Amino acid sequence: MTALTRRPTTISTVAAAAATIVALLTAVIGSIEGGVLAVFGASLIAVGLFRSTGRVVDIGAGSIFVAVVVAGVQGLSTELVVVGTIAAIVAWDLATNAIELGIQLGREAQTTRLESVHVIASVTVGVSAATVGYGAFVFGSEGQPVGAIVLLVLAVLFLLSGLRR
Repeated sequence: MTALTRRPTTISTVAAAAATIVALLTAVIGSIEGGVLAVFGASLIAVGLFRSTGRVVDIGAGSIFVAVVVAGVQGLSTELVVVGTIAAIVAWDLATNAIELGIQLGREAQTTRLESVHVIASVTVGVSAATVGYGAFVFGSEGQPVGAIVLLVLAVLFLLSGLRR
């Protein structure tokens, strides 16, 4: 009997990396400051996944989220702020899932179906939250930047609530 490799699972790690890249690119498009912060956050996510450390992933994803907000404040379009925000949260969720599955089941376990369902569910919840948040922004506000930020924060709260259930 061989020992389990308690490392993050492959599918969730790859999906988290893809979501991280989307969030990173969104922040880079928006501003230099946001881009620098997003690169820092993406590096932390990579280190967290490499070392199987959820706390580092949390800080990295939080940094990317703040980077997208900074880019939004500096003029990034509302649509791209929504995409970047959702990508940052999905990256955090998938990276955390990769670490937890790796610790509990090991990298060798057959988790393809479980991870695929989690990736699809995470993206679906993210897109749903983005749709509701953006719809409220378009139809409920008069295009004021403060309203956009408030609605995006509400969308993030709904997303986090959905991901934790």
